Amino acid sequence: MKKGLIVLGLLMAVLFSACTKESSVEKTTAISQDNTWRFNLGSTEYSGLIDTSYVEDFSGVQLLSMDGLTPDGRGQLYLSFGGLDLQVGDYFSPFASIVYVEDNEAVFTSSPIQQNFKLVVTELTAEKVVGTFSGTVNDSESGAPLTITNGRFSALR
Repeated sequence: MKKGLIVLGLLMAVLFSACTKESSVEKTTAISQDNTWRFNLGSTEYSGLIDTSYVEDFSGVQLLSMDGLTPDGRGQLYLSFGGLDLQVGDYFSPFASIVYVEDNEAVFTSSPIQQNFKLVVTELTAEKVVGTFSGTVNDSESGAPLTITNGRFSALR
């Protein structure tokens, strides 16, 4: 009888823990300031969570990329910056880039030719990257210039 109660207790503990909510970086809430992004395009504010952050090395050039979604899942933000060495400071296109997509269609992107998009890294550690961004991007349909203001991001690495 005692063995049966112990087994039953263990089984209930396993079932209870299996039903608990996962809390990983990919499931960050909007309440946290980590893994968030936001910017203004005219009078419209866009914001969301960064669910992926990674560094790639291309023959000695490092690129830190961050991908994130809007709360409704329709919008996606792709931010990246890089150079010979990742460090706190200013990055201009083409060493900084932004792409914004809605419903799987590109809405705007920074120009790889003109240096009119700026990303400023204010904190960069092995665990976290924080910064701001602003500048001119191009409408993906018409090519018309659009101005991004008040861009901010924070991502765990």
